[in-house]
Amino acid sequence: MNVRRLLLLGFTGMLGVALAGCSPNTPSGGTPTAGTGTSGPALPTTVPTSTVAAPTVVLPTATPVVGVCPPNPNPALPSQAVVSSPVANAPVKSPLTVTGMVEAFEAQFEADLLDAAGNQLAKVHGMAQQGQQLSPFTVTLTFSVNTPTPGCLRIYQVSAKDGSLVKFVQVPVVAVP
Repeated sequence: MNVRRLLLLGFTGMLGVALAGCSPNTPSGGTPTAGTGTSGPALPTTVPTSTVAAPTVVLPTATPVVGVCPPNPNPALPSQAVVSSPVANAPVKSPLTVTGMVEAFEAQFEADLLDAAGNQLAKVHGMAQQGQQLSPFTVTLTFSVNTPTPGCLRIYQVSAKDGSLVKFVQVPVVAVP
């Protein structure tokens, strides 16, 4: 039996039960009683149910890239840096445009793309619109790969105090040719 026929049968059954509730032969409670009509077949005391499942819609999702980003040595708080694009696990092509917000000393930060082995595929120096407050940024990374390559996009700052790398945001991606 096809889905339309099952749906039609289910709807017809529910309509019959609803109309039977309007019959003068229905007890005061409103539920039809088997064998209480003066004509036609007796009404069942239970309503048959249909077990037709709703169609399943499968939406494409990015396959999670696991273990490509190294342990984050100094995670940025959302009030310090956020990457808006690309999203985690997205396939990315060169040139890769990265957007977000960063709070950086003198508005300066770094962006790089590493492969799963930690090799640097691209690196740029970025400037936010303003320093010392959360401010929008856009940078473009240029890279070359021959096959889909799991990678880790990193946004971070170089500490003016000691040169250490701080306030990291890491986004796993897949670099594609």
